[in-house]
Amino acid sequence: CISRSRVGKLSCEMPPTDAQNKFTQLSTLRYKDQAIWFLNGFWEDGVDAQVANRVWDLVKKFVELDLLGGTRKGEEGNELDQFWSAKFLEDMDTALPAIQRKEALRNIDHDHNGKMSAIEYLVWKYKKTIEETVVAPQGDNTAAIKAAQAVLDQVLEQLADCERKLAHQKEIKSANEKAISEVRSAEAAVDAARKELVKAEEELSRAESELANAVRDLEDQQNQYQTKCSTLEKTSKDTALSQVQRSKAANELAQLKTEDPLPLRKSKITQEAALRKVQKQKKATEEARLQTEAKQRDLESKRADLEAKGRELQRAIEELEEAYVQLEVKMKEAEDQLEQIKNKPGGGKGALWWLQRELFEVDKRLPTAKQKFNHNQPFNYSP
Repeated sequence: CISRSRVGKLSCEMPPTDAQNKFTQLSTLRYKDQAIWFLNGFWEDGVDAQVANRVWDLVKKFVELDLLGGTRKGEEGNELDQFWSAKFLEDMDTALPAIQRKEALRNIDHDHNGKMSAIEYLVWKYKKTIEETVVAPQGDNTAAIKAAQAVLDQVLEQLADCERKLAHQKEIKSANEKAISEVRSAEAAVDAARKELVKAEEELSRAESELANAVRDLEDQQNQYQTKCSTLEKTSKDTALSQVQRSKAANELAQLKTEDPLPLRKSKITQEAALRKVQKQKKATEEARLQTEAKQRDLESKRADLEAKGRELQRAIEELEEAYVQLEVKMKEAEDQLEQIKNKPGGGKGALWWLQRELFEVDKRLPTAKQKFNHNQPFNYSP
């Protein structure tokens, strides 16, 4: 194929081989599927469980960086652009100096599209050729693997449902705990209001007692005043007495009627003050009573809300437990299928390992009490 270069010289570019075309097609698969192809093809030929664990981490890194890129396909992606490819090597091949990373990127990019697929990287990393990669055996148990993957997909869907229900339960539990706190605060507020009401009622009782005493004293002073006035009036009109005595009584009577005597004035002032105090305390007591009733109503409302949230929490707990039961059933089904595949010849060990690792990761996301694997140890499985 003759073409003219930028400087005007003739050059010949060879068309891509069948292997190159097939390898380019493999690069369009999802990161996970590219990795499985590689693991299937080279299991026990440079690939074992330890390498598979490393490949798993590499795929997770591809997905992580893909989500940061322009397309953000994540698990559905297949290759990283030049910038994120360089970042990938920087993070995952730290022993490579910057200059060698640039050279590595040129060697990795087999189709020269300026991007790096997972399988391009794996071929470079583990020193394989594209020719042996495209013909690497994938096993004859692909139908069984596909069926097992379908069951595992159901497991993942059920796990997602469990995690949604768990998050919902946590929200309800948090709301329930808040409601408990609010009830306790409302109970304390009612107790405080009742104490204030008792105190106000006691103050009112004392004020009313003081008023009663002031009224009695005023009545005594008024009786004494009336008696004295009556006595003086009789004296002033008693003809049996001398004119001087009658005049003196008349003058004293006139003076009494002009201004109340000091004891009577004092009693009136005391009685009026006691009355005002009673009126003021009655108002304060009524306000305390209304506040107590309002806080009691608020407490009853919060208790009702707490009861409703308690019932809602119980339903959420039951729904979550049922979801976990369904998840356990599906996981057991997936485990049984994987065990059947393992016990039959047919290759596809990379796919089998990957399915088992996904099941391990599902188990890892379960509550500790429901986990079946030991997650304090690295994943170790040889199909």
